[in-house]
Amino acid sequence: MRISCPNCAAEYDVPDAALAAGPRLLRCARCEHKFTAALPEGPAEAPPSEAEPPEAGETPPDPAAEPAAAPEAAPPGAAASPPAADPARLAQDRLSDAPASPPDRFALAGWLLTVLVLAFAAYAGFAWRAEVMEAWPPAQRLYALFGLA
Repeated sequence: MRISCPNCAAEYDVPDAALAAGPRLLRCARCEHKFTAALPEGPAEAPPSEAEPPEAGETPPDPAAEPAAAPEAAPPGAAASPPAADPARLAQDRLSDAPASPPDRFALAGWLLTVLVLAFAAYAGFAWRAEVMEAWPPAQRLYALFGLA
């Protein structure tokens, strides 16, 4: 089944089996928007075809004369089932109960490396400020702004 995100219109192929149990909460990979998707309602059932026309001499059956089927009663010991909960709410509860993913170690290492590089650049700019101002004269205004000229 082809599903599109209502927020950014990104389209995805979702197997029908994934939505067979009812509506599910999905998250768009492009914009991170969460939305509910369900299988579309099937086409309306065709009305029952009319019975064969009666042969000559027969009278058609009267539908009002046929007894209506009585609804089946539950066995006396069976308890009534609780009303079905909203599937979207159940999916949201499952998402909120899911354990948080552990922090990505590579992302943490990347942030640490970035902070170290920036700290070294700041130190180098301070330690070799005379050489920087000599090589690039507009830097004198920047160092003067910080009172280091």
